[in-house]
Amino acid sequence: MKITFIGVGGIAGNYRGSLKRLQRPIAAVCDINADRVAAIAAEENATAYTNHQEMLQKENPDVVFTCIPPGAHTTQVADAAKSGAAVFVAKPVAQDMDTAQIACNAIKDAGVINQVGYMARYSDITDKAKELVGDRKLTMGIGRFLARMGASHPWWGKFEVSRGQMVEQTTHVFDLIRYFLGDVESVQAFGIKGVSDGIADFEECTVCNLKFESGAVGSITSTCVARAHENFATELVGDDIYLKLTHDLSLRGQISGEGVDFTGTEAGYFRQVEQFVKAVETNNQNLVRSSYADAVRTLAVTLAANRSLETGQIEPVLEKGTD
Repeated sequence: MKITFIGVGGIAGNYRGSLKRLQRPIAAVCDINADRVAAIAAEENATAYTNHQEMLQKENPDVVFTCIPPGAHTTQVADAAKSGAAVFVAKPVAQDMDTAQIACNAIKDAGVINQVGYMARYSDITDKAKELVGDRKLTMGIGRFLARMGASHPWWGKFEVSRGQMVEQTTHVFDLIRYFLGDVESVQAFGIKGVSDGIADFEECTVCNLKFESGAVGSITSTCVARAHENFATELVGDDIYLKLTHDLSLRGQISGEGVDFTGTEAGYFRQVEQFVKAVETNNQNLVRSSYADAVRTLAVTLAANRSLETGQIEPVLEKGTD
């Protein structure tokens, strides 16, 4: 299995570490930063490129990990799929629906295995929550992503590149709540700018209400200016159901009067890569919990939330992404 990377900064290091645990060597790496890609290539004993199309043509890879900022997405994923490679894409998959849909169509046409890095879908506590909920109906989802980002980050705080915290970071919470409650019909969001100097040029504090196609409701809170003990948490509610999943791998709550107290050991970072490799080896897309098309639907929700920040109105989630 010939594995390559487009983008070697940030989250790429996490994926590389998982591949190392799986004893899967990386054949080639590509990045627009020539010095960085040369250094990573030396670490991996891989070939370095600064042009992804040249890498695809010369290496003919079986697998391409794409790990680039939202604003850097152009044709990388579509090109990889068209080359016949299985694709693993870091979230979010793009910063606009047109780019994402072109890639989605290319993946569908090529019939390649595809996965997006929503690691929370692969965690122990998510597995346990799914088991406990079973076929019971969930009627509300509550989420939060509360952190303080460093002002020195090279691109995160720039709306032009990241499209804001809901699209780039809190997308994990939007996606996990979608995983349990299904597709979102409409959203309404409010936010405030100028809370802290130098962190971001977009709304640093936001709230977003959601109406799901099932009739369920939800609310997701974000900030990038304040640290919280439970910075990443998701709560699920139904008739005599309450479950709270947190980033420290705890699952607490009650179902039908019975208490739930479970602590996991797998956050999903490793398992998502492990499952992807298995899916490629067996040519079985059913092993994937976070397909590219499904990730496009999460992107559509967060982009609708951004539109609502501008209009102050309820905004429909029109784009769905098709498998």
